[in-house]
Amino acid sequence: MTQAGPREWEFPVDWSKVREFARAVHDEHWNDEPLIPPPTFPAYVTSDYIERLVVDELRLDRRRTVHGEQEYEYLRPLRVGARLRCRARVVDDYVKEGKRGGRMRFVVCETEMFDAESGELVLRERSTAIETAASEGQAA
Repeated sequence: MTQAGPREWEFPVDWSKVREFARAVHDEHWNDEPLIPPPTFPAYVTSDYIERLVVDELRLDRRRTVHGEQEYEYLRPLRVGARLRCRARVVDDYVKEGKRGGRMRFVVCETEMFDAESGELVLRERSTAIETAASEGQAA
């Protein structure tokens, strides 16, 4: 499979973005002070970059691609006001046969998020995209 290079960017953990995300996922603490980012907030940080990496560079067909899995490994709490230095890369890209026939392509991306000031690793996020094979009559 094709390999894509890592994507790197910085992201401010902005109060308004955390509150917006918390409300969107119905976090009951969205209006608390101090505001603590929901555990799934890193998905907001990475979604655009992972989308470009997986769809644009690796050429997965968005019409046949689903989100398969998401996991977070926190090494310390994420704080509003922090600035993250992020690095996303593909860590696995493989194909296997489905139980009912047809091939499925799995692409696993990992994003490491570091505190931009201290360089300390804050968390790792892994997400898996699954592309199913085109059915008969569907363009590949």
